[in-house]
Amino acid sequence: MVDQRDGGAPAEGAGEASLRGLSLVSILAGACELIPVPLLDDWAESLVRRRAVADLLRERGFDPTPGDVEVLAGLERTGGCVQRIVGSLVKLPLYLVKKLFRKLVVVLAIHEAVDAASALLHETYLLRHGLALGALGRAPDGRVDRESARRLRRAIEATIAGTDTRPLSRAVRGALGGSRSAVAAAGARLGRRASAARAAGAEPGGAAAERAAEELPLDREERELEGAVDRLHQAVWLQAPYRAALERRLEGHLAAAAQAPAAPPGDGPR
Repeated sequence: MVDQRDGGAPAEGAGEASLRGLSLVSILAGACELIPVPLLDDWAESLVRRRAVADLLRERGFDPTPGDVEVLAGLERTGGCVQRIVGSLVKLPLYLVKKLFRKLVVVLAIHEAVDAASALLHETYLLRHGLALGALGRAPDGRVDRESARRLRRAIEATIAGTDTRPLSRAVRGALGGSRSAVAAAGARLGRRASAARAAGAEPGGAAAERAAEELPLDREERELEGAVDRLHQAVWLQAPYRAALERRLEGHLAAAAQAPAAPPGDGPR
């Protein structure tokens, strides 16, 4: 496996997620933002996120539960059931108006697509590096240690928050802009699959969502989006100094988390 910091050509190591694979799922996340149906776009993107994270974990020998995937994909739901329902009812009208407006304005929709693709690209790249460092522990039963998963997720979020992400965002914009019709077609396909999954009773969490994510035809999407994936893959690989800086920041946050005192019992994430 070529070291990630040497700037050489990417290698396809056994059990390793290639940068090409990360480029594909990132473009699919962006394509979901072009689905012209509020809420369905977010539901489709959550399936892409689930699949990307689950594949990374399995390539490292983990057998993740849906809950493990949700933590590391940033999809974990916090707060009580009533609190979540009330919050959703309060936010829904404004959310729908905002999403409908954005879907009517092509420029803003493309901007959201770039943001979504860039976000998943950064998150999966950092998750990949964290897994290579051994930052994700195993519970006594061999499953994912949930607290270490939350620490890793927090470190990823802190790394991105402290980074000027424009270099990779520009690469994403170029990849999407050069294949706009293909990306829009991918969004339409993802929208149909997400709609069918919801019609079959799947909700944005649990085993049904996991099955829907596993059924995403990534091989077909890679063929359909070959040009965009190639452009993004190449652009990301040429950003070796940027990627090395991301890795160092993540390592710093993980080291700081390891030295921090343990949270009091029952003090979960807010």
